[in-house]
Amino acid sequence: MDHEYSISGRLWVDNAESVLSGLDCREYAIDDIVFLLLAADANEVQITLKDKSMAMSISDDKIAACCAELSRKFVCRVRMEKLHEEYGNANVFNGGSDYEVVCADRFVCECLNGKEISRVKEVF
Repeated sequence: MDHEYSISGRLWVDNAESVLSGLDCREYAIDDIVFLLLAADANEVQITLKDKSMAMSISDDKIAACCAELSRKFVCRVRMEKLHEEYGNANVFNGGSDYEVVCADRFVCECLNGKEISRVKEVF
């Protein structure tokens, strides 16, 4: 079985380019985690991990803390998500098998101006 982990998010701001132009670079570090910030559209900034291999080792509580920190720093609403997908052989209707997601869990946190407003853990 294979496992895939990812962490992503969004900042909702008045003007994405003005927020990003105020940074020395479009990287933002919180402790040892470095996020890349990219304009998604006029009012959204996309958040991704610079080192995607770190996603497996970052806890849900750390994601929530990073979400709150980004929300506090940029005085906006931030949503962050950690997704874990487990791949394996799944039975197909005709009796064969296919390699696909057999189990997944997702942690989603949302903060507004540095305060957590939502936290959800789902398994599907």
